[in-house]
Amino acid sequence: MRPVLEWKNRQGRQGFSLVELLVSMGLFSAVVAVAVGGFIGALRNQRQAAALVAAESNLSLAMEQIAREIRTGHYFCDGAHTGPCLPGELIFVSPIGGVDQTVAYRLSNGSIERSVGGTANYEKLTAENVLVEYLEFILLGNQTSDGYPPRVTVTVGVTARNATVSIPPVRIQTTVSARALDT
Repeated sequence: MRPVLEWKNRQGRQGFSLVELLVSMGLFSAVVAVAVGGFIGALRNQRQAAALVAAESNLSLAMEQIAREIRTGHYFCDGAHTGPCLPGELIFVSPIGGVDQTVAYRLSNGSIERSVGGTANYEKLTAENVLVEYLEFILLGNQTSDGYPPRVTVTVGVTARNATVSIPPVRIQTTVSARALDT
């Protein structure tokens, strides 16, 4: 039995045939296409994850500020002191700088906003890269006769704004109780 290379050299042919080149180039192209597709998918997933982490981090700071003010607040959505609350809004009195001031939180244009002193001047708490899809305040124990401190459950859904693909919202919920009873 003669080796294949020896047989090819006897024929006077050297190198590869056109069919061999086409097959090898086709296989190489398929492998490269699969690798590039996987790389592009990994980059897209990394961008989504980075955008969502940034949005969650910013929301965490906003939620911490809201929770801190709720803990020291009183007269939550009390018609006599703060006026009634609309859906998606929380109004209460909190000591800011040693002075009791009306504080309001609401959802507006995909951002959480805060107002101090009962004014209509709201400032954004969330950054531009954060899209707040919903914000809900559930208030329990705000009657003066129930013997319980007010408890506010804050439910929020957030995702990254201007994402290249849709990212499902992250849902966060926390319950905060005020330190003092409403009297």
